[in-house]
Amino acid sequence: MNIAVSPSAEEPSARTQVQWSLRWESELQLPDHAELPDFFRKSYGPTGAFNAQPFEGIRSWAGARPEMRVIGYDAHGVAAHIGLLRRFIKIG
Repeated sequence: MNIAVSPSAEEPSARTQVQWSLRWESELQLPDHAELPDFFRKSYGPTGAFNAQPFEGIRSWAGARPEMRVIGYDAHGVAAHIGLLRRFIKIG
């Protein structure tokens, strides 16, 4: 996903402040799981044949469920998200 930010004449102090939260998946509460899919549906929009089906209801993941999340909140709710999932690789 490419994001283009246009330059503006705003002063840095006028920008919306983002508060970051680092939490294990088990620490998320029901309101968190309700807010995240709404953010994903707005961010990704239609994603092909299945559209935003992975984020229907309060499902806040697509495919594998992340173990840890970094969530950025601004005055409007969720503003950013990073999901972390460990994968173990066997070589040989």
